[in-house]
Amino acid sequence: MTTNETNQDKIEKPHAHFETPHEVAADPALSKQEKGEALDSLEQDARLLATASAEGMTGGEPSNLREVLDAKEALELSPTADAYEVVLRDLTSRQAADPQDGTRELIEHAIGALKALEHATTPNGSSAAGTPPRGSDAEIGKEIALEKLDP
Repeated sequence: MTTNETNQDKIEKPHAHFETPHEVAADPALSKQEKGEALDSLEQDARLLATASAEGMTGGEPSNLREVLDAKEALELSPTADAYEVVLRDLTSRQAADPQDGTRELIEHAIGALKALEHATTPNGSSAAGTPPRGSDAEIGKEIALEKLDP
């Protein structure tokens, strides 16, 4: 199988090649456009799964729509922020899955280390893309300040 065939297979059948949507965004063999196509496929599947679940069709796997949307958002980041954001989002989604095999504590330490590194290397704790981390006190403060400016 050639590289083009392998990449095309990854785009058409991302479930067969990747465990999480964040792995798609981090795959160095795929172009940004190819990653977008693969994530679009995963998003369509996740939306169908979420719709089926909402209609009472249960028994299958849970929808990972949030992870897919996060991975798609990570593709839109500036090149300097890509690696940091992809890793942080992947760790956060793994933490949300509530692992019971002893890795939860390691994941929490890794997230804390990444956030400390980001805070130490960017002014005022803003993210590498220039905005405060989502859900942080800094982001909330920024939103409050913007609302005060809105007449």
